[in-house]
Formats: sequence, C-alpha cells, structure tokens
Amino acid sequence: MSLNGMDKLKPSGWKPMESTIITNGANCYPWTETFVMWPKTTITGKKLFWVKAFKRGVWVVWGTGFHMEPKVQYATLFEILETE
Repeated sequence: MSLNGMDKLKPSGWKPMESTIITNGANCYPWTETFVMWPKTTITGKKLFWVKAFKRGVWVVWGTGFHMEPKVQYATLFEILETE
C-alpha cells in the first residue's frame, strides 16, 4: 500500500509515532570509518554505494520508551559535521 492510499484509511488527527535516538547507551559505538559495498541510506536520506563513509550503532526508541531496537546509521563526513 502506498502512502497516498493510506490517507483513505487513517483516522483524522493521525500522526506517525515519534522516535528518539540514543547514542550513549549499551551497545552504542561512535562513528567509525568503513567502506560501503552494498547500497545504504545516510542520516540525511542520501544513497551511498561503493564509497568510504562512517557508521555508528544507536538505539531507536519508539513512542513512550516501551519499544527499543538497535540500528546502524551511515553518514558522510560532511553530514556528521553538519549535525554535530
């Protein structure tokens, strides 16, 4: 189902669930340089393939903190400098 089709099904006032990124918890690690061999999406939405980039492990908390899941984020050096 496309997002355009979902407009018909969602109730009025519907908002997507908020998420929070935790960078200093257990199993989180700092940015490390890596080579991207398979297509990945960066923190700003750009596509990376067959280039050097940086990656880190973070926890993503959905909603009120009840559900957490690990995630690996990818970024270029310029994206890291812009966000920090």
